[in-house]
Amino acid sequence: MKGILFVILGFCIFNVLCSQEDFPIDNTIGTNQILKVDKVFPTIIVYNIPTTTILRRGEMKLYLAHRMGMLGTGIDGSFGLYQANSRIGADIGLHKKLTIGLGTTSQQKIYDGNLKYQLTKQTSKFPFESAVYLSINFSNTKFNVPDEQQFLWQRITYYNQIMFSRLINKYISMQLLLSYIHKNMVLTKRDKNDIFAIGTILNIQLNSMYYFATEYMFMPQKFILSSNVQSHIISTGIQIHTGPRHVFQIFLSNSVGILPHTVLTETTSSFVPKNIRISFNIPTTFNLF
Repeated sequence: MKGILFVILGFCIFNVLCSQEDFPIDNTIGTNQILKVDKVFPTIIVYNIPTTTILRRGEMKLYLAHRMGMLGTGIDGSFGLYQANSRIGADIGLHKKLTIGLGTTSQQKIYDGNLKYQLTKQTSKFPFESAVYLSINFSNTKFNVPDEQQFLWQRITYYNQIMFSRLINKYISMQLLLSYIHKNMVLTKRDKNDIFAIGTILNIQLNSMYYFATEYMFMPQKFILSSNVQSHIISTGIQIHTGPRHVFQIFLSNSVGILPHTVLTETTSSFVPKNIRISFNIPTTFNLF
C-alpha cells in the first residue's frame, strides 16, 4: 500500500510540474517553430530501468553492467565482491525514434533482445516525452521443477514498459512508468503468469560531470507467492560523465538482477544496509554509421 501511495504522489508531483514552462530547449530550431527538448535523460538507462531517451541514428552504445553480492556477507565474502552478476550488451539507433538492443546476462544465462520506440517529444507546446519499451528474454538455464522435459518456449519472458518523462528544469528530470511482464512458465500454480508494476525515476544534475539518480519500482506481492519477493526495489547512486560519450554509473541497490523483469520478479532482499549491493554500469557510445 505504501508503494502505491508513493507512486501516486509521484504522479501528482509530475502533473503539477508539467504545468511549468521553464525547461532547456534545443535552440538550433528556428524561433518561429515549436521548440524541442534535446534529451530528457542523459542516458538510455539510468541503472536498471530504460528511460524515454533514445540513441541518435547511427549511434551504438556498449553496456557493461555488474552487480556484486550483499554487503552483509562481511569480510569472509569480501563484502559481496566474490558474488557477482554481469551483463554485456549493445544498443543501436536505427531511426530518430527507434533504438534496438541485444545482450546476455550471467544470471540464469539469459539472452535478451529489446526495442524502444519514442512516441512523443517534450516541446514548448507539449509537456512530456513518452516511449514504449519491449523485450524478449530467454533463459538457457532449466527451471528447478519436477518436469523432466522443458521446452524452449517455457523459458521465455516478455517485458513491456510504457513511460512518460519530463525535463522539469535545467537540472531535474523525472519519469513515471507502467510495466507488464508475461512469464510463459512459473514455478507454482500460485504464481501469476502476468505481472504488473509501477515505478518512478528521479535524475538531478549536480554539475557538468555528476548526476544523482534514484529508481523506485513497486510490484504487488500477490503476483508471486512461491518465494519471498520484495515489493519495493530501490536503486540510488551517482552517474559520472567522464566525457561526451563515456559514463560511469555507481549505485546501491537491493536487487541482484540487471534486466528489468529479473529486477522486479527476483528481488528477495529489502533495502537495508546488510542487504545492499554495490553495483555499476559502464556505457560507452560511438558512431557506427
